[in-house]
Amino acid sequence: MGTVNTVSLIIYLGLIVFALYLYRKNSGNSFSQINLSDVTFSKIYTVLLPVVLVMIGAALRFYKLSQIPAGLHQDEASIGYEAYILSVFGIDRDGNRYPVYPITYGSGGGSPLMIYLNAVTSFLFGSSSLTLRSLPAILGVITLIVFFFLIKRLSRESFIENKGNLTLQYVLGEYLWLPIVSLCIMALCPWHVMLSRWSLDSNTMPFFVILALLLFIMGAGRQKESTSFESIGTLFKNKDRKKSRTLSASDSVSTLLFAASAFVYALTLYSYGSATFIIPVHLILLCVIFHRKRRITAFQILIGILVFIIVSSPLLLFYAINTLDLPQIITPFFSVTKFTARRSIFTTGEGMLLSALQNLLVIIKNLAIGCSDEQILNYIPGFPPLFAFTFPITLLGVIISMIRVKRGALLDQVILSLFIPAFVFGLFVEEDITRMVLIFIPVIYYMARGYIFVVDAFVTIEKTSASKLVRFFAIFLKSIAPALFMASALFFCKTYFNEFNELSRDAYMPGYGEACAYADKKASGDAIIYSTYEHVSAPFMIALYYTKTNPYDFINTVHYKDPNAEFRIADSFTHFRFGLPEDITDNALSYLSEGNIFILHESQMDTIKNAPGYNPEAVDIKSFGDFLVIVPIS
Repeated sequence: MGTVNTVSLIIYLGLIVFALYLYRKNSGNSFSQINLSDVTFSKIYTVLLPVVLVMIGAALRFYKLSQIPAGLHQDEASIGYEAYILSVFGIDRDGNRYPVYPITYGSGGGSPLMIYLNAVTSFLFGSSSLTLRSLPAILGVITLIVFFFLIKRLSRESFIENKGNLTLQYVLGEYLWLPIVSLCIMALCPWHVMLSRWSLDSNTMPFFVILALLLFIMGAGRQKESTSFESIGTLFKNKDRKKSRTLSASDSVSTLLFAASAFVYALTLYSYGSATFIIPVHLILLCVIFHRKRRITAFQILIGILVFIIVSSPLLLFYAINTLDLPQIITPFFSVTKFTARRSIFTTGEGMLLSALQNLLVIIKNLAIGCSDEQILNYIPGFPPLFAFTFPITLLGVIISMIRVKRGALLDQVILSLFIPAFVFGLFVEEDITRMVLIFIPVIYYMARGYIFVVDAFVTIEKTSASKLVRFFAIFLKSIAPALFMASALFFCKTYFNEFNELSRDAYMPGYGEACAYADKKASGDAIIYSTYEHVSAPFMIALYYTKTNPYDFINTVHYKDPNAEFRIADSFTHFRFGLPEDITDNALSYLSEGNIFILHESQMDTIKNAPGYNPEAVDIKSFGDFLVIVPIS
């Protein structure tokens, strides 16, 4: 893909330069001056095309969901096991009753919202890798729908503020194509496709943030329509206080929408740690923007604050207990527990500025060419989150949007209110694609903005030129950028659905969970199951999930390598031992003769075959993906 990306990058740069030249040359030109109320759109563009894009996005998120990725990541297993035992036993794996924040690995590693949502699905549909991954896939598809309506609604609100006549070309670009292009990018880009196909707590954040923002915008729109703020000045001049109070009153439906938005924003804090810092700043900026535009009243802000505090108060109490080292709260109904180890992802001290610059480079690399340090979970070499060659388009969109912000465009001010805290947060944490999950929402908008600008420049030539050859050439040029994006999406899909399982074998450990479940069934009496550590990570977590071990048995038998480590890793529980005996090469058959069982990676089979006295008829070897279960035959 390297050569393809380089060629595509050169083509994009050429298109951008040419589009900027055309814009400067034709910036004074306009055509079809209209009023927005006079415009009607074909349902092909307002209904059919968005529906088709959502259906394509749904297919990419559900196709072979339980098979690609093959296996299960340890973080998925951790969330899945915690959800399972909460739904069945009502406790977490530390024995706490319905904890506000399950501490999982000791310093976190599984945020409450994802765990409790999975507890509901586990209760309703059973616990399996398919149900575990169906939640992010479903939310991923709904995110596409909500994102489309968010951009569409924001475009509408921006138009309402525009008092003058609009050009038809402007309306088509802003109101019709901007939501469609934004939807198309999110539906097809590697970042959101991969995010929607595995169950990590941060993967739910885009849905809740976009939904909360849509509710906020709907509330602001309703408030604008129900109270004629523009008339207040005149009324004050006339000293008509009664009417002015009426016009500045909070609409009840609008207030409910703001309260619902605050509720969802508060839930977002439970989805991932970064939301604790990003969301409050984002909300402050939002309230300032809309209060200055007289689209939200002080009363509505107060209601939103109260709802936000009430919903987030259990989490805030959890943070207070952990930060101030207060006693845990343990009751028969719920628990507010403490981490067993502290963990900080923030950069501090004298090297903070250097770290911020390094994090800036990581952010740019992830958005531009992809960061090679990222795990295969989120990044396929050759396919950065938003495709390598699209960064110039995104950068162009950022510049255009900042200009629009300066001119007072509501849409761009709202997008900036999320971009600023997400970007600043990214500068001061140990940056990776998971922690920068929220920055992709505004960046996708910026990319769409860049595409609209480039295509619009050639549309102007197409509509105004008298030469058929020039018009044909303009049509050809305006098609290149979308065609390159669609071609890159096809290449990505081909690679993901045909090669990703091979690329991600060590991350998802295909077959290991099934091997653990099979060995667990075969073990009898005092038999010990010895598991390999070859090509596996946190194997105890995978074994726990696939065997559905009773949490009380786990609590009573677990042994952690280091109980105070940042991430507690168990080396044994019940009859599982993680790590092969040191003398396995010489005494493998002796262990088997005692009724013990081995789980090995397929590359370790020679360990058994070359053992002194090996008899293939004395053992039963069962293969599960990359792993083997060796059971002695009685």
